[in-house]
Amino acid sequence: MSQESVHDQLLAFFTQKEEAMVQGVVRKVRENPFSVTARLSSGKLGRTVQAESLLEYDFLNILDFDPRVEKYGEQCLTVPWTGPDGRHRRYTPDVLVKFTREAREADRRLGGTIFEVKPVAVLADTLAELKPKYRATMRSLRGTGVRFKLITDRQIDRVFAGNVRFLLNYKVERFQNRKDPQEKSMDAALLKMVWDLKEPTTPQKLLDEFGQSFELRARLLTRLWYFVATCTLDADLVEPLTMSSAVWPGVFHRSFQATYPIPKWRQEAYDWYR
Repeated sequence: MSQESVHDQLLAFFTQKEEAMVQGVVRKVRENPFSVTARLSSGKLGRTVQAESLLEYDFLNILDFDPRVEKYGEQCLTVPWTGPDGRHRRYTPDVLVKFTREAREADRRLGGTIFEVKPVAVLADTLAELKPKYRATMRSLRGTGVRFKLITDRQIDRVFAGNVRFLLNYKVERFQNRKDPQEKSMDAALLKMVWDLKEPTTPQKLLDEFGQSFELRARLLTRLWYFVATCTLDADLVEPLTMSSAVWPGVFHRSFQATYPIPKWRQEAYDWYR
């Protein structure tokens, strides 16, 4: 496979319409008795996504959660490379990611990127074996504007990954497109309360404002986590989410960006992309 074909694969991925996304993968992840595999129902892609490891599963969840990511495809690109012995080989990286235009404009690092996801312990044991194909991949990407990056368990914070998995349970179709006028009114009242406070609050304080009805508080809490999951509200997701966690208007609501802090998971010291 030539370098031109790598360019063609990348061009096809980045020019696909949203409804097409990634129609299939070059190499499917198959279950086997020697390693952990997992599947994620991706709301962002509208299909099931496959992972070869629990670390990769966490990473795919983060991609599905992060509003900066427009789309991604697992195992969707092949890169030719030649080993030290002169034999021709093929390498299939873990994930190819396209970030949104707004994200790219705000941070130049967020260009199209191929990610390889490996635990630090695995890299330490196999780096000599992996280096040649990683270098070949970087050579094949020259001139494409797409970068290659390793992601390890040092970038993927366990607490953050756990919070993301929890929140994705609320970022599903049945919580979207509220049609009932009473439900819409409740959503508006909840968000207005957060906006009007002009400072971070907590889930506990918000629920207390709506009274002691168990049913109402349960419904409000569901909506509250939905708004955090969609980044309508922000929270420091590198810390465990509790009823005492600070929440405030989302950073992606431009009118509030100058007033409220950037959540820790988006700050340089914590951001998974750092």
